[in-house]
Amino acid sequence: MRTAAEYLRSKPHARASTLANREKVAEKLDQLKRETASGNRPTRKSIIERFMPWFSGRRT
Repeated sequence: MRTAAEYLRSKPHARASTLANREKVAEKLDQLKRETASGNRPTRKSIIERFMPWFSGRRT
């Protein structure tokens, strides 16, 4: 049961806040699936690269 409509079919007396939460979770899940499918993962800089950019080229 992913969407609020599916949840409402199985539990017709569900609260409005529960349905809103289900919609919010489904929207976030779709967004995360799109991001992972696109392959654009955010790059994370290490502490050294972030605060000492002159040092990142010297590491071996």
